[in-house]
Amino acid sequence: MLQDLCGFSQIAAIRVSLAFNIDMTEPDVYTGERKDFFGYKVVQFTSDTEKGIIVTAPLQRNGSGGICKPDHVKNTQCFNPGEIHLDNTTIPVKHLGLSIAERADCSRFTVCSPSVAHECNENSYLNSVCYTVTSDLQQISSSTPAFQKCTKKTVDLVFLFDGSGSMTEADFEKNKDFIVDIMKSLNQTSVKFAAVQFSYDCSKVFDFNDYQAGRALEKLKKEPHMKSLTNTHRALRFVLDEIFENPAAGASPDATKVLVLITDGDPSDGDNGVIKRYDDKNIFRLVIGVKNTRLEKFNLDIASEPKDKNFFEIGNYNGLTGILKTFQNKIFRMEGSKQALAGELTNEMSQSGFSAVFSKDTLILGSVGTNTWRGSLLELHEHKETQIHYPDMKDNSYMGYSTSVGEKNKAPLYFTGAPRFEHKGRVVLFRNEGKNWLPAGRIDGEQIGSYFGAELCSLDIDSDGNTDFLLVGAPLFFQEKEKREGHIYVYTLTDKMLLNREQNISAPSMGRFGTTISSLADLNGDGLRDVAVGAPLEDDNRGAVYIFLGDKHRGIRSTFSQRILGKEIQPGLRFFGQSMYGKIDLGDDGLPDIVVGSQGMAVVFRSRPVFNVTAHLSFQPEMISTEKIDCVAKTNANLPMVNLTACFEMVETTKSKAGAISSGLNILYTLHVDPTRQIIRGSFNRNTEAKNVTSTVVLRDKDTCFNHSVYMPKCVIDTLSPISIRVNFAQNDSAGPILNLDSKRQAVVKVPFEKQCRKNDTCIAELELDFNFMTSTLLVAKGNYFSLSIKLSNHGDDSYNTSLSIQHPAGLSFSRMTVAEATRTTLHSCDHALEKTTCGISLPVYPSRSTATFNTSFLINTGYEWNDTVSVTITGKSDNTNSSRTNSVTKSIPVQFQIEMLVTVNNDTITYMNFSTEDARPKKMVAIYKIRNTGFKAFPINVSLFFPTKLDHNFQMENYQVLVQQNQTQCTGITDKTSEYCSPEKYCKRMVCDSFILDKESSTEFKLTGHVQFKDLKQRAANIAFLKRYTGEGAAVKFKSFIDISYDDQRYVLDSKKQQVCWSYWSLKTTTEVRVDFVIPPDELLIILTGVILGLQLLIIITVIMFKLGCFKRKTLEYYQEQAERASLQAASSMDLTPAVTEGTANGATLPTVHRRTSFTSFC
Repeated sequence: MLQDLCGFSQIAAIRVSLAFNIDMTEPDVYTGERKDFFGYKVVQFTSDTEKGIIVTAPLQRNGSGGICKPDHVKNTQCFNPGEIHLDNTTIPVKHLGLSIAERADCSRFTVCSPSVAHECNENSYLNSVCYTVTSDLQQISSSTPAFQKCTKKTVDLVFLFDGSGSMTEADFEKNKDFIVDIMKSLNQTSVKFAAVQFSYDCSKVFDFNDYQAGRALEKLKKEPHMKSLTNTHRALRFVLDEIFENPAAGASPDATKVLVLITDGDPSDGDNGVIKRYDDKNIFRLVIGVKNTRLEKFNLDIASEPKDKNFFEIGNYNGLTGILKTFQNKIFRMEGSKQALAGELTNEMSQSGFSAVFSKDTLILGSVGTNTWRGSLLELHEHKETQIHYPDMKDNSYMGYSTSVGEKNKAPLYFTGAPRFEHKGRVVLFRNEGKNWLPAGRIDGEQIGSYFGAELCSLDIDSDGNTDFLLVGAPLFFQEKEKREGHIYVYTLTDKMLLNREQNISAPSMGRFGTTISSLADLNGDGLRDVAVGAPLEDDNRGAVYIFLGDKHRGIRSTFSQRILGKEIQPGLRFFGQSMYGKIDLGDDGLPDIVVGSQGMAVVFRSRPVFNVTAHLSFQPEMISTEKIDCVAKTNANLPMVNLTACFEMVETTKSKAGAISSGLNILYTLHVDPTRQIIRGSFNRNTEAKNVTSTVVLRDKDTCFNHSVYMPKCVIDTLSPISIRVNFAQNDSAGPILNLDSKRQAVVKVPFEKQCRKNDTCIAELELDFNFMTSTLLVAKGNYFSLSIKLSNHGDDSYNTSLSIQHPAGLSFSRMTVAEATRTTLHSCDHALEKTTCGISLPVYPSRSTATFNTSFLINTGYEWNDTVSVTITGKSDNTNSSRTNSVTKSIPVQFQIEMLVTVNNDTITYMNFSTEDARPKKMVAIYKIRNTGFKAFPINVSLFFPTKLDHNFQMENYQVLVQQNQTQCTGITDKTSEYCSPEKYCKRMVCDSFILDKESSTEFKLTGHVQFKDLKQRAANIAFLKRYTGEGAAVKFKSFIDISYDDQRYVLDSKKQQVCWSYWSLKTTTEVRVDFVIPPDELLIILTGVILGLQLLIIITVIMFKLGCFKRKTLEYYQEQAERASLQAASSMDLTPAVTEGTANGATLPTVHRRTSFTSFC
């Protein structure tokens, strides 16, 4: 079925890909004049005698345009009609070749010019002309679809003249004379007249029927003067309802309607919306104001736009004669003027043929300018024109900008694009319902200004006659971040006529990707049609074409198979990809060719045959002998492994003719031994470790084979898993036939080792596993490890590729594994992932009857979110294990967290207080405890404080409270407490705080405050024992307070090495002690009085004694005389002393005695 020549669009940007099967080496290039835009549209043709291309040049011959048939042998032949003749008028043709459509047989074409401009009175119409030509450019016929001829339009004109009381009879008659003069001057035109007089009421003077019957002048002459108020708006409603819209009055429905209002007074009534009705119905209004009518009232209200041009002001009714000529000209121009067209444009600007496509023998043209550029489709079949409209289309939508046709279940379908619909674009699907084409579906664009729908391409992917997909171009779709321009939307067409979006495709650069989209013949032989997309502004306007291979489910593949740049064809090429066509084999090789248009050039590319190549690998012998494998000798010698044969089968997918593949297909292939292993088990050279070998060959026959020898080391440890040999191949150059992109380009073969097992050469290992935790809990602590003891036993044949898979929480990081006990030497290696640790055990073989116990340690991550318990699953695996034994065990263990906590007493805590009788008032006591979490884990704690409120010596504490730093908790609960320290008479209290979370690396302070005193200390001082009044009294008490911190010991474990206070199994306690003294000093006054009294008593006693001794007797004169005589006698006797006296003196026995007595006497 013929589908899709697809028109205007744009591009984005795409990554460069290697060439596929479009041959760019020797294209056929046809050149023309750039100024003619030779290459704007291109199509292929075929006839009974020849095949070739048709190229349009819409600017040829100074813009008249033409279509050409280029030929390398003879001069290029062109068709240039230049002008058309209609109704004895010659109209020039412009831009012939803007659209072209080929018939189903590709031997006849219809080419259109949608730019045929012709004048009609003051207006320019823009219509089209189309020519049907043969492949030899011989004109068969021509037509002017939807051509709007220039005809004069009927004008219905109503005079509404003032008959109010402010007007004299003479002025009223001048009104009539002015109307008569206008009617007589325009009696040979298509203008029909009616007249209405208005005052308070309205009077129909004559209507259009009266005018056409010749009764108008007589009725006007007899019309009496009404002489009342000026109800202008009421009169306007009367004219609209009874004259303009009343067929009985002779009004023409399609006529241009004109109202001439003549008045000398301002309106006496209100508008009530009548002016808006006139505007909605596009009734043109001219106003003549006489005498004192206010210009602004009529200029801003009744007169049509432009109001200053349609309002005429005169001083009196004599002035009507002065404006008669101007008024006549203005009305005369209403017949075919732009005002007459200002309502609904139909085909005047239709531009039918802006896009064109054939559906079998029916031509469908896009008419973008019809109905005020809403647009439409024009169907031409057997000289019959049918316009197809979309009722919901908005003005200036340009429906018909692009067209495409399709078919579903033998029902024809039309697709058309309106890229300016609501500035985002819309695509409409029409289907035939009886005799009418009705909209069956629509899709809208998503970006303003993207020109969604500027190009359409319907796609019958499998050529079964049913349209499967619709491709929609949005060439101005812009992706700012990626700097891409252009989009293609691919829609699936369902049997219910629904268009479902399948995918979006863009190019990797600027360039209006999607300007053109063309359905191509099957290029790669997969039975699906392919698609070409043009990006004519890419690469600085040089242009590019992208080839997309068809896809059964998504329309086309999301990535292009080939990118053809215009500069690769010719450096100065411009707008390459402006048009494309590719459905015919223009040569003799049986393969489709593609023609691409650009400005001044058309290029024909040949496609090349495509082949599928399948690789096959085989080997001899069927198994690798293990007889000579020896790992004890530790030699570097290699042994023969197998003889390998690589065969390539070549099948063409395209349908080229014989001889097209004489050059053969050049491929490069590489063989790999164990490509995914690092340890070498095979090579292609006996003396080296060459795991790979590469060769280049040319395939000409259907099957081609090559032989290679493969060697292996003397020592191969892994003999369970087979050796993998893989071949990869690709095309070595792009000349000649092409390797299919979809061809599987590798093959793999597995070469097994010989095995010796108990049952039919099938080794069955029987793994049994168990494990135990080496601690009762998993303790989460910094630098702590968690250990397992794992026991693995093999009760069956040798176990190959044995491993232990340990599933564990992500918070456990594998540290090491050691062998604690084993029946034979057992090696292992471990790999750690986030939640899994896998350890290979004695690779490659864990021998039969082996048992090993492994101690495995994991570092515990303190930052992991641990649950209350964790589960560990360990599975023993091998390539040949039997699941009848227990080889997977899961166990759980509770989780505990190690916490670190310091409890200290703040330096601001009071440790000593004293009271005396002079200072017995209450004093504030403060005890501050600081709790600090120094660990990694926040945890909840319960805090209580214990303290006495009474102690010995009548010591009391009042107004006590506990304050918490930053209000992290509240301490309000108070209970009595007894303990070894707190006896009942001490009245101890327990202050309980709400449980709270102690954040990691944070601290909290608890401040115990209260007022303490020794109650009645002064009264006690007053009642002290008498003797203690001289010595005074004092005593001390020790005030002890405690802070108790408890936590959940099932969940948390305190690090006793790092806490600095006494601790018990589940709580911490810290004590503060305050020494409180009181002193009662001695009674100083009593001491002084007692001292005075005792002193006086002692003085009296001494005095009495002295008196008794005579110390207080009085000496008389006789006494002194007697003493003098005694002295003189002693002096006389001393003169007669013997030397013995001197000797006695020398011995010191006598003189001191005399002197002492003398001294004493003198003292007394």
